[in-house]
Amino acid sequence: MECIRQIIDAIPHGSFFDSHFVIDRMITNYSDDYLAFCGQFKGDNLTLTAHQHIGQQIAKLEGDLVERQHNESWSTNIRGNGSACALWKRI
Repeated sequence: MECIRQIIDAIPHGSFFDSHFVIDRMITNYSDDYLAFCGQFKGDNLTLTAHQHIGQQIAKLEGDLVERQHNESWSTNIRGNGSACALWKRI
């Protein structure tokens, strides 16, 4: 997704960020893209499934824009709860 690349492009080189940050930026600044992306999934746990796929989209940028870190991030998800997610470094 182009909006994911744009979000990551705006992160300063060497900074750490997590998947929740990207999801938040998608919802805030690219809501139509976010809704269209999520709309392609069906079944139970729709939010979890869509967000896992957003993480997979971020992973496709590994070596180009991002580097996955060995540890996970603990941050606030869209429901306002703390949860683990992938931690990335902008390269």
